[in-house]
Amino acid sequence: MSPELIAILAVGVALAGTMLTLLGRLDRRIDRLEQRLERWMDSLDRRMDGLEARIGGVDERLTALVERVARLEGLLDGLREAVAGRQAAQ
Repeated sequence: MSPELIAILAVGVALAGTMLTLLGRLDRRIDRLEQRLERWMDSLDRRMDGLEARIGGVDERLTALVERVARLEGLLDGLREAVAGRQAAQ
């Protein structure tokens, strides 16, 4: 084998080794990022569940409040008619 061929093969082996090392590091970094993303997504899911529960509670309270306001409006309308009716009769 000629020295040029040996040099070419050595460069090829060196490049292959470098690429394999870099790919291994990249794979480990991607794995770590995936783990962090999964933890973040789990945290986000828990927060969303809590938020949905809180919104459900607010919705129930708002519905009750709407019913109470409607009842008060009805009472006030009846009171207004009673007061206006008495004044008209006098």
